[in-house]
Amino acid sequence: MLRNPIIIFMIVLAAGIFFSSRELQRLPDGKLHVYFLDVGQGDGALIVTPSGKQIVIDGGPAEGAMLSELSNHLPFFDRSIDMLVLSHPHLDHLFAFPDILRRYRVGRILMTGEQAALPRYQEFLGLIREQRIPILLADPDKDIDFGDGVTLDIVWPQPDLFGKTSDGNNTSVMLRILTGSGIVFFSGDAEKEEEIAALASGADMRATVLKVAHHGSKTSSETGFLLAVRPSLGIISAGKKNKFGHPNAVILDRFEALGVPLKVTSVEGMIEVRY
Repeated sequence: MLRNPIIIFMIVLAAGIFFSSRELQRLPDGKLHVYFLDVGQGDGALIVTPSGKQIVIDGGPAEGAMLSELSNHLPFFDRSIDMLVLSHPHLDHLFAFPDILRRYRVGRILMTGEQAALPRYQEFLGLIREQRIPILLADPDKDIDFGDGVTLDIVWPQPDLFGKTSDGNNTSVMLRILTGSGIVFFSGDAEKEEEIAALASGADMRATVLKVAHHGSKTSSETGFLLAVRPSLGIISAGKKNKFGHPNAVILDRFEALGVPLKVTSVEGMIEVRY
C-alpha cells in the first residue's frame, strides 16, 4: 500500500493530465473524422463532423467491441449521438444498436424501414418506439445537411421498402458523406444487383474513400461500380480469420488492377480518415 503522500499526489496528477489530454483530443477540431471501427466480422463506423456532431453507421456483430470502440473516440462525459444509421437489418450490422440506445441519447435514426424477424432487430425497434426517437427513411431525394459543411447524400435505395421484407443485402442504405475536401462512400452489404440499380438511377457515385461493400465479398464491388466511384482508397471491415474468407482474393486483385490501395480492419485495426 502506498503511504507516501507525495507519490500518491504525483500518481493522481499524472492520471489527471493523461485524462485531460485524452479528452482534449476528442474535442471538435474543425475537421471531419471518419473512424472505421475494429468490430470483427461486421461493420461499424463513427463519424465526427467539424462541429462535433456524431453519426454512427451500423453496430457491428457484438455489443462489446462496438461499445468499446465508441468509448475510445467519444468524450467521456458525452452520452449523446446525433444520428444512428442502419444500413440493413442483419446481425453483423445491428447487434450493438439496442445497447447503444440504452447507453446514449440518440437524436434520430436513418434506416429503410424494412421488415425482419430477427429478435435483435425487433428489440431495436421496440426501444425506438419506447424512446420515441424520430426515424428518417432513406430517400435519395432528401439529403441530410448537418450545417457545418457535412452533408449525407443518400444514394440508394428508393423509399418504398417500409413494411416489406427482402434479403437485406440488396436493400442496403448506400450514402456518401460530402465535405469540401473529400467524399466518403458507405455501401453497406450491397451486392451486384444493387450496384447496378444505383448506377442506373444516374446518381453521382464519385468518392474519395469507399467503404467496400459486404466485407470484401466477391458478390460485390463490380468493376463498373468501382469505375463510377473512382475511389483513391478502399476500406474493408472484416474479422481476423473469418469463416467466409473475407476479403476475397478476387476483390483484392480487382482493386489492385484498378490501382486503388486497400486497408483492412482485420490487419490494421481501427482505420481513421480525416478531412
